[in-house]
Parts: sequence; C-alpha cells; structure tokens
Amino acid sequence: MRSLTRALAAAAALAAITAVPAAAGDFSVRAGAYTDESRFFVGAEYRAFIQGHIAVAPNFELVLPEEGSYFSFSADLHYVFPTQGPLAAWLGAGLGIYARSHENGDDRTDVGLNVIGGLGLKTKLKPYLQLKVVAKSDTAVVLGFGIRF
Repeated sequence: MRSLTRALAAAAALAAITAVPAAAGDFSVRAGAYTDESRFFVGAEYRAFIQGHIAVAPNFELVLPEEGSYFSFSADLHYVFPTQGPLAAWLGAGLGIYARSHENGDDRTDVGLNVIGGLGLKTKLKPYLQLKVVAKSDTAVVLGFGIRF
C-alpha cells in the first residue's frame, strides 16, 4: 500500500508541476491546522496566473500527526477578485491526494475535492489567511496562515 501511496503522490506532484505555466508567479509557505486530525501542518504553494484573474496553485502540505504520516498534494485553481485597496480576496477549487499512514499498517489514500477561500494583504511580503474544506472520506476543514513572496 505504501508503494501505491508514493506512486499516487509522485503522479500528483508531476501533474501539478507540469500544469504550471512558464510565467512568473509567486511562492508561499504556510502553516495551520487540519481539523480531522486536530494537528498542525506546514506547506508550500506556487501560484501563477494563467488567464486574467484565474491562477493555478499546485501545493503540498505535511500534517504533523502524533504517529505515522499524513500529507497532501493538490492542484487548485483560484479566482482572485479585482479589488481596490490593500486587500486581496480569492475563491477556488481543486483536487487533492491525501495520504495517511499509521504505524499499525492502516494506510489510506483519498482523492478529495478542495473548496478554498482566502484573504490577504497586497504588500511586498503578502501575509494571508486561507480556509479550505476538503470533501473526502472524512471531510476536513483546514485553516492556514501564509506568506507569499
């Protein structure tokens, strides 16, 4: 099962990387919490605009459970609203692969539908808050805080 999980994770990473156009985008790091595990996570994302206000945003998150491992690869699309002033807002959706392994051998890999909303500042370092709901076998709510470069 672990080899299947790794193969799916590698395929998702490859799909997310090749989906990103050559145009310059921004990179972000973030941290927060997954409610289905009541645990913290760290993650990274690259976001590039592909058409007007639409951006592709492949990302990786590593959840820090008490035992075993839990990570996700996602390929999301964001619609960034045209706004005046210092705030940026976006809504989005995408697909993710969520892999959870336990030390007792109880491994599970799910495909989830991500629904995303975020709000950030338009400054040189762009801090933001993002809420993600993941519809999968055990629906999760993910709250993250990040900084875009």
